[in-house]
Amino acid sequence: MPYSLILVWLVVFCADVSAQGSDTVITKNLREIDVFADKDKKKSSIVQALEGKFICLMPVSEISDVLKWFSGLNIKDYGGTGGLKTVSVRSLGASHTAVEYDGVPVSNTLGGQIDISRFQVSSISEINLCIGQTDNLLKPAKLFAAGATLSINSFDNVFNEPQKLKVNLKTGSLGYVFLGADFLKKISNRLIFKTDAAFLRSDGMYDFTLKNYKTVTKEKRRNTDVRSGKLELSLSFNDSLKNNFDIKFYGYKSERGLPGSVVFYNPYAKERLKDADFFLQTNYKRRIFSNLTTKLIAKYDYSNNYYTDKNVMYTGGKLKQNSTQNELFFSWINLWQVISPMSFSMSVDESFNTLESDITDRDPKRNTIQAVANLRYRFKNLFIVTFGEVFTHLREKTISGGHFQDLDKGTPYMTLEVFPIKNFAVNLLYKNTYRVPTFNELYYTTLGSTNLKPEDAKEFNLGLSYGGKSWNFSADFYHNNVDNKIVAIPTLYIWKMSNYGKVKILGADFSANKNFKLSEFDIDVFAKYSYQKAVDVTDKTSKLYNNQIPYTPLHSGNFYSVLKYQKYSLSFVSVFSGKRYFLEYNVPSNEIEKYAEFSASLSREFSVKNSSLFVKISCINFTDKQYDVIKFYPMPGRQFRIEFNFTL
Repeated sequence: MPYSLILVWLVVFCADVSAQGSDTVITKNLREIDVFADKDKKKSSIVQALEGKFICLMPVSEISDVLKWFSGLNIKDYGGTGGLKTVSVRSLGASHTAVEYDGVPVSNTLGGQIDISRFQVSSISEINLCIGQTDNLLKPAKLFAAGATLSINSFDNVFNEPQKLKVNLKTGSLGYVFLGADFLKKISNRLIFKTDAAFLRSDGMYDFTLKNYKTVTKEKRRNTDVRSGKLELSLSFNDSLKNNFDIKFYGYKSERGLPGSVVFYNPYAKERLKDADFFLQTNYKRRIFSNLTTKLIAKYDYSNNYYTDKNVMYTGGKLKQNSTQNELFFSWINLWQVISPMSFSMSVDESFNTLESDITDRDPKRNTIQAVANLRYRFKNLFIVTFGEVFTHLREKTISGGHFQDLDKGTPYMTLEVFPIKNFAVNLLYKNTYRVPTFNELYYTTLGSTNLKPEDAKEFNLGLSYGGKSWNFSADFYHNNVDNKIVAIPTLYIWKMSNYGKVKILGADFSANKNFKLSEFDIDVFAKYSYQKAVDVTDKTSKLYNNQIPYTPLHSGNFYSVLKYQKYSLSFVSVFSGKRYFLEYNVPSNEIEKYAEFSASLSREFSVKNSSLFVKISCINFTDKQYDVIKFYPMPGRQFRIEFNFTL
């Protein structure tokens, strides 16, 4: 256990609190900047961001709909409100994507993939997707170790009103009802309290067309219902440009049906999943000197998943699996501006993960220490170069049987940003990352294998960006290699997890946006396109060699526009995906059809004295296009939503 981190935290925090007793100067809360840089610091083209002011105007109902806006990102969506949603960036796999919520990593050692459907759109102030390396050096080592990072920020605690209440009500097709309430209270000039509660329900049943050669029938999607509730309590302390302390409690519970695959006219699905997740996290940042900032993070996370499936194939007609995960996470981060153009950061993390589950009798325990060192040098306004390396020390044990091998591994990375002319930037990236096998892959009964090696990924990126005051264009060309890819392969009578695959990924992402001002109209237009060739290069003698890996389209893209007139806003979103394959063999019988989904929304804001009412009407998939993201998991057709947002 990192007792030294806890001791340092207590000493620094207590010393600062005692010093505050004599401080009677009236201060104003100011937004801190974590990265030492010039005011006109350029941003890498591989950092994509979407602010809450745009999200609230989009015709979206779930966070997975929002993430379709990002380029180079694949969403695995099993359909319906209750279906699981996971994120894979540039075909590296969902387990290579780290998720952070309000600056603290979210983890799942059981399956490795974060189900993003647990996060609510109405509570988000900003979403960032960083591919490769983040610009912010004041981060935990765990985020530097990932191939990509999805950052979700729930709210901005800098506001002028003494208190604010926001009530959000949404309803619409599929029996969808959402009720959320945010309350922010400025207790003093330095202390802010926030509570965020939400309830969601949906029966999720929708019609779809089932085609089997020349036979076409109308069916209804079943077992897609969901009930979920969330409660967040946050307390934030700000001391001008010196200290920031946040503590957050998060509780989430849900019960949902898992819609099954529709094969041979069989819509039968009885899989159910109950989730309960509670965590307490603290985040303390202090600017010790003008050139030295330190941050300490601590988190305890409890997660329980109860899965059931009714089927005559099971003894007793029902399968039950109960899994409980516990995590204790600590991080100590320091950022030091050595001299004016040079910054150095170092982060040390330690985490403890345990699992008690019906899927294994080994009860694994994992202890991970990760450390990262970064050196960044800025030469005037000509270039910025960053060197870094992540070192991982991992030890695992079980109460019986074998366990994952000890791991001591270093992974380097380097970024170079060059600004040859005004408004033009060139970005170069090399990053070596890996991901450790999950508890499921190691210990799942009959399927897991303790002989697995970590997947090893190497990322290369060349990015170009050019823009002006009201427009911007960027292009990224990348090459990724994944070795020791973990896949399930048949061995005699059962399947086993094995390091079998090698994947080579070549791709390009293009992005453009433009703002138009025409008389009283304000128009924002965004367009993105991705080309991604991700092929299996495991065995040259295999029929699978050079075949596109499953669920990766060669072509994909999106278009988003917002027309604003006075207090009215009209938004339009289009998402396109080319054909994909759901199995390794790239033959016509394994194809998933290409699709384009179109959605639109109309919103209006009303102001009454010190309060406001925001109303939005949305039509999602207004062409009623039927398509699959995952084969045999049909997505919903046309849906309507109406939203009321009161702010007092």
